[in-house]
Amino acid sequence: MVLRVHNAYHTEVWVAYLYPSTFCSQNHGTSWAKAGWWHLNPNETKIVLGGDLSSQWMYYIHAHSSDGTEWGSYTYEYCPSQRFDWCSNISSNTSIKRNFDEVYSNVPNKTINLVG
Repeated sequence: MVLRVHNAYHTEVWVAYLYPSTFCSQNHGTSWAKAGWWHLNPNETKIVLGGDLSSQWMYYIHAHSSDGTEWGSYTYEYCPSQRFDWCSNISSNTSIKRNFDEVYSNVPNKTINLVG
């Protein structure tokens, strides 16, 4: 019961995602949290989120590669360059605007394939 990301691109990538968060909703006035960065080499797969995805059916994914290719165009968040797990309305003065794509899942396991 997980969200996996598979790097089918020819160079390394870094991945972040947005997910529904009860904690952020109750404590920070937003229903969403953001987390990153997972480093994936070519043909590598990593779990970025555990749990039953069928009960929380919408997520957002951003990825960017070492050659400058980016995945994401639907919405955006400000993300730092270091590893993070924050409510979506939290940022830092070193954060960069990153675009995210919607991911729908009504099944307990989902794999996102990053291709060029």
